[in-house]
Amino acid sequence: MKKEKNAVIPIKEERVDEAGFENSISEAFQQKNEKLWFFLLLGVVAVIVLLIVSALADLLVLCFEVNRWFGYAMSAIMLVLVCIFIIRPCVKVFASRFFTVNVTADGFDAAKRRNAKVLKGVAGALVAYNENPKNIRYRYITPENTEKLKSAATKGGEELKAALKEVYADDVGRCANALIWKNAGKTFLTTSISQNDKIDALSVLLVNLSLVKQIVGIYGYRPSYAKLFRIYFTVLRSALLAYGMQNVNWFNVFGKFFSGVAKKIPFMDTLIDSAVQGTVSAFLTVLVGYKTKKYLCADYKKQEKIAVVGEENTECADDEVRIAAALAKEICSKNKEKAKACNE
Repeated sequence: MKKEKNAVIPIKEERVDEAGFENSISEAFQQKNEKLWFFLLLGVVAVIVLLIVSALADLLVLCFEVNRWFGYAMSAIMLVLVCIFIIRPCVKVFASRFFTVNVTADGFDAAKRRNAKVLKGVAGALVAYNENPKNIRYRYITPENTEKLKSAATKGGEELKAALKEVYADDVGRCANALIWKNAGKTFLTTSISQNDKIDALSVLLVNLSLVKQIVGIYGYRPSYAKLFRIYFTVLRSALLAYGMQNVNWFNVFGKFFSGVAKKIPFMDTLIDSAVQGTVSAFLTVLVGYKTKKYLCADYKKQEKIAVVGEENTECADDEVRIAAALAKEICSKNKEKAKACNE
C-alpha cells in the first residue's frame, strides 16, 4: 500500500519556553538575586545605624563639652548600646532558619529535602523553648500542643506538618498578635509623651526592630532576604515619618473639628499633637508587625506547595512552583536518557 504524497507526518511536540522561565529560575540567577537582596538589606541596616548615630550626635557633643574623657566614655557606652539594641536584633534575625521558597529547576528536589529538615529544626526549637524551665514565664505554646509537636517532630512527614499548622494557627498566631499590639502601645506612649523629633524616631526604631526579632523568634524561622528587605525598609520609613511629624501642628490641622470652647481648654494643642503623633507611630508599628507575620506565613505556605508538588494526582496553582517542578522532571528524564545511552 502506497503512502499518500501529502500525508501529514506526526511531529513530537516539544515544550517551548517562550516566557524564559528556565533561565529566570536557574540556579545562577537565583544566587545572584539572593546576594543582591542581602546587600540591599545590609544597606538599609547601615542607614538605620547612621540615623541612630545622628540622633545621638547632639548628646555626644554636650558630653564632650563637659569633659573630653567623659565624651569618650559616653561614646563607648553608646556604641555598646547600638550593638545590643540595633545590631544584635538584626544579626539574630539574619542567622535564623529559613525555607527555600524561591525554587529552581535544578535544585527543586534539594529544596524539598532542605525544607523538610528545616521543619524538624523549627519544631525542635519551639519544643525546646517551651519546655525550658527558664522560660516558664514566657511560654506561648500550651503544654498539650507542645506534647503534640514533640511527638510529631520524632515522626516527621504529614503528622509534623499537621501539628505545626495547628500550632501556628492557634498559639503562635495569637502570641504574635499580642506582641504586635503590646509594642504598638509602647510606641504610642513614648512618642506621645516625648516632644522631641529625634527621640520619637529613635523609640520607633528600637521598638520596631525588637518587634521583628520577637516575631521571627516565636515562629522559629525568618522570611527570605527579599521580604526582610521590605520589612526593614518599612521600619526605616516609619522612623522617618515619626521624625517628621514633630514639624506639623496637628492642632491647626484638626482645629476645625473643635468648637470655640474646646479651643480655649488649656494645653489642648499639646494634647492633640501628642495624641496624633502617638496614634500614627502605633499604627506604623502595627503595620511592621503584621507585614512580618504576613511574610512568614507566605513563606510557610510556599514551602508546603513545594513539598506536595510532584506527588501523584497533585496540582499546584503557584506558577513558579509548578514550572520548576516540570523543569525538574524534564532534567531528571534527560539525565536518565543520557545515562542509559552511555551504558548502551
